[in-house]
Amino acid sequence: MSTTTTDTTCAVAASEPEPQSETAFTPHTQTQPALASLDGIAENSALVIVDVQPDFMPGGALACAEGDAILPGLAWLLAQHAFGHVVATQDWHPARHVSFASCHPPHQPFEAIELYGHSQTLWPDHCVQRSEGAALHPAIDWSPCDVIIRKGTDPRTDSYSAFRNNIGPDGHRPATGLAGWLRDRGVSDIYVCGLARDVCVLWTAEDAVAAGFRTHFLWPLTRPVTFDTDADVLERLAALEIAVIEA
Repeated sequence: MSTTTTDTTCAVAASEPEPQSETAFTPHTQTQPALASLDGIAENSALVIVDVQPDFMPGGALACAEGDAILPGLAWLLAQHAFGHVVATQDWHPARHVSFASCHPPHQPFEAIELYGHSQTLWPDHCVQRSEGAALHPAIDWSPCDVIIRKGTDPRTDSYSAFRNNIGPDGHRPATGLAGWLRDRGVSDIYVCGLARDVCVLWTAEDAVAAGFRTHFLWPLTRPVTFDTDADVLERLAALEIAVIEA
C-alpha cells in the first residue's frame, strides 16, 4: 500500500498501525455487484472509494442505511484490478471536532447550525483518530490502493469531499491535493463509490467534475445516511451530467 503524501491538508495514512477491532471480521466473499461490464472502464481511470469504515456501518457511531451491503461488491471490484489507480479516503477526526454535536450543546446530532456563514450539519462523534471505528473496514483487502487520504483532520473544519475540505474559518475550501495527484498520472475518468452516498460520495463526485474529470457514480456500491435523500442526489448528479452506473 502506498504512503504517498498528497499534501498537508489531508494527511495520508503513514506508518502508524491501524487500530485492530476486537470484533472478529470475516473477509466478505467477493460477489460481483450489479454493475455494467468492466469492459467500458476508461483506460486512464481512477477508482475513488470514500470512507468505508466501521463507524459508517450498521451499529456504528454514524451508521449509513445498509452500509455493509456494499462490502461484497467492493471486494469483488478491487480484485479485478480494472482501474489504473485506486484511491481510498478515511474520515480521521480529532476528538472534539467542530462537526460533532457534542461540541455544541444543547444541539443534538443531525441538527444544523451556522458555521463560518454556511450551514453545518452536526454529527454524532465518529471516526475519531486511532479508534476502531475510524479504521478502514477490515473485511476489505486494501492492498490495491495507491494512496489513502485522511480527511477531517483539522478540528476547525469538516471535510466531506476527497478533493477539498468544507469551508473553513477563512472562508475557503482548501484542496487535499488529490486532483493534482490524479492529473500527474494522466487520469481522465473518476469512478466514485463508498459512504455516504448523500454526503461524502456526492460531494466527491461534484468536486471531481469541478476539477475537470469525467465522473461516474457507482450507485450499487454506495449507501446513504437515509434513503429519503436519493431523489435529491440523483437530481444533483443529473444537473452535472455525472454518469450514474446502476446496472
